[in-house]
Amino acid sequence: MEKLIFETNVQCLSLLDKIHVAVKKVNGICTWTLDLDSAYRLLTVEGKALDYREIIAQLSMQGVGANRLYEE
Repeated sequence: MEKLIFETNVQCLSLLDKIHVAVKKVNGICTWTLDLDSAYRLLTVEGKALDYREIIAQLSMQGVGANRLYEE
């Protein structure tokens, strides 16, 4: 299982439904969480064979901006 972390532009809970719609369209996602307490509004996605570009594209179609953060 791999984990991808994204910085998002989410400012309120009203965008949770849009995130849910976006991640349902991406194959391989098992779980996702959004940390609204973080200054970066971190979206963590876990699953198998994930394509970060597809996730960003689906989020963008729902009006959610996201940038992948790289872990060291």
